[in-house]
Amino acid sequence: MIIEMLFPDIANLHGDNANIAYLSRCRPDATVVRTTLADKPAFADSVPNLIYLGPMTESGQRKAIDRLRGYTTRLQELIDAGAVFLFTHNAMEILGQRIRNDNQGYDVPGLGLFPMSARIDLFGRYSGKVMGPVDGTIVVGYKSQFSMVDADGVAPFLTATRGIGRNRGTALEGVRVNNFIGTSLLGPLLLTNPPFTKQLLTLIDPDTPPELAFEGLAMDAYNARLADFNDPHRWHPGEQPSSLAGGFLRV
Repeated sequence: MIIEMLFPDIANLHGDNANIAYLSRCRPDATVVRTTLADKPAFADSVPNLIYLGPMTESGQRKAIDRLRGYTTRLQELIDAGAVFLFTHNAMEILGQRIRNDNQGYDVPGLGLFPMSARIDLFGRYSGKVMGPVDGTIVVGYKSQFSMVDADGVAPFLTATRGIGRNRGTALEGVRVNNFIGTSLLGPLLLTNPPFTKQLLTLIDPDTPPELAFEGLAMDAYNARLADFNDPHRWHPGEQPSSLAGGFLRV
């Protein structure tokens, strides 16, 4: 198994690279290829079992876009062919049309692979919890999000039953295009959601039954977190859904 971790030299915020550390514990036979900005991506000449990119600064986004600009055709081929990707927090934004801040005249063209754009609103940050179903399991996570995403016509990663989606006006969270998974959730996602991690392990290697490292502890923590998320008293007013949009509480 080959896991390619893109740009850990710049994409390393929020502790999200623990996603790959945990996968490595779940699959100690896996080889993790850490592709820095100075390296040629492994996906250019092969198909890793998983291609991962984590959170970065706005400057980091520009560097990642510049570095991947010459590989847009290859990335599109891999997405179309069903290669597995996991992009967390603001990583998925680089595959859209642009990332902009209208108040500061900031407008950075993305790689243009998805009909998606991100609007930076430094004073409109959402810091809170999110939960919703994914393929029969409930995913729980956290957001510290000030770039609000518009992606009309692109399938979501999940539909939030609580918290916000891509932006404050929708319950649709993240993107799912074939086996490309992009989500603004922090967590780290795979540590906080062992049932989903099992799904991902099956996706990247269908021939091997998925086994989780420290499964008992991981499930105990997940079940406690799920009970917390299911308690309406544990949500502050800014996280509450509104009766608009089919029961999703719009804030």
